Parts: sequence; structure tokens; C-alpha cells
Amino acid sequence: MLIVRDMEFSPKRPRVIVPLFARDLAALSAQTAAAEASPVAELAELRLDPLPREAYTDALCAVRAALHKPLIVTLRTAAEGGEAPFTADAYRDACLQLLQTGGMDFLDIEWLPAAAHRAVLLTAAQQNNVRVIFSEHHFDSTPATAAMTETLLAMQRAGADIAKLAVMPHTAADAARLLQATADAADACPGGHFLTMSMGKLGEITRFCGGAFGSCATFGTLGTASAPGQPAAAALYDWLEKQK
Repeated sequence: MLIVRDMEFSPKRPRVIVPLFARDLAALSAQTAAAEASPVAELAELRLDPLPREAYTDALCAVRAALHKPLIVTLRTAAEGGEAPFTADAYRDACLQLLQTGGMDFLDIEWLPAAAHRAVLLTAAQQNNVRVIFSEHHFDSTPATAAMTETLLAMQRAGADIAKLAVMPHTAADAARLLQATADAADACPGGHFLTMSMGKLGEITRFCGGAFGSCATFGTLGTASAPGQPAAAALYDWLEKQK
């Protein structure tokens, strides 16, 4: 069982994550205030990569001071569809600096870009009482079903508190295969926690029904999206409440 700030993460009732995605601290402050005030925003993801690197610490401190909900901190690299053009070593160093700053509940660690540094980052997170999300993103395709399942299970074996996978479908069948891979991983690892989604319009349904296949959270927006296909957080929240 995964509980953070008295919030349980379970596919029985996936949690609604809202992105904080801004290019300056003023806009970030407004987004944070909206997330704090909204009952449908159950936790927030702070995307730091749109900001200048010198603003990372100030941004994290400001968000933590204003937000009393669970907080995921993400530094999304260009290799994974983000805006931070970091080398593997620079990514490691930036993540370690963020962990030293403190204030986060989860750190998103990219599975492939951080491959050489996973153990170091995982240990540092655990030493700072921070939960780890290992993540992998495919913005141009949907891998083979078995490959997606194995990726999720490998993340769990490596120590992830949550294993995250986001893919881009080209057909409705691609979106269905993402759900199949999630269900297969959940069946193979009953105690694991997974966060999966198929992006874009074709994949939007997976953000609503993912819990039935083993996903413990989903992303919705309060106006600013951080990835293709994120629906309104209110629509997600209302849907999930009706399914309880």
C-alpha cells in the first residue's frame, strides 16, 4: 500500500494529478494557487524544465510553501519529450540538487536517460524520504505490448514506488494495448503501483479508465496541459467519483 500525506494510491480510485507547467515564476505562482484551491486537483506535478535552470530552487520552494497537497517534481529532458537538454550527468546533478532542496513527495526519474545513475538517485531519494517514480515516454509510437509490460515490471524490480509509462497511439488498438500491458504488469506484480497513459485524442479514454487495468493515478488540467490529450481535471474527478 502506498500512502503519501494520508492519500492512498490505488487503482480502485486513481488520483487526479494536475500539472504545474509555466515559463516564469509569476505564472507558476498563479497555477499553484489554482491547484491548492481546487478540490479536483488531488496532487500536483511541478514541471521544472520549462523554467531557466537557475530558477529551479526558487520555483520548488515557492510551490511547496503554497501547496499543501502531495507534490511530484519532474525535470523532463529533451530525450523524453521535455525541454531540458541535459546530459546524463547533468540530469543526475540537477536531480540531486533538487533532493537536497527538499519539499517534494515524489521525484520523477527518467528510466532511460538516468540509466547509469538510477541507483544513485534512488538511494538519494530514499535518504531524503522522497518516493520515486521511474518514467518512460514514447511521443511517437506505442511499443510492443510485451515490451511495455516488461518495462513496467523492470521499474518495479529496480525499486520504483510508482512505475510510469506514457505512449503515443496511432490507432485505437494501440491505446488498447497500453491498457493490456498495464493489466499484465499489475497481474504479475500485485503489490506494485503503476501510472500509465496513452496520449493524444486516441488515448484520452485511457486516462479515464486506467484504474480498471491497474493504473493508480491520471493527469488532468486546470487549464495548462503538459502532454497531449490531458482532459479537464474536473471531468476526470467527476468520472472517478462516480465509479467508486
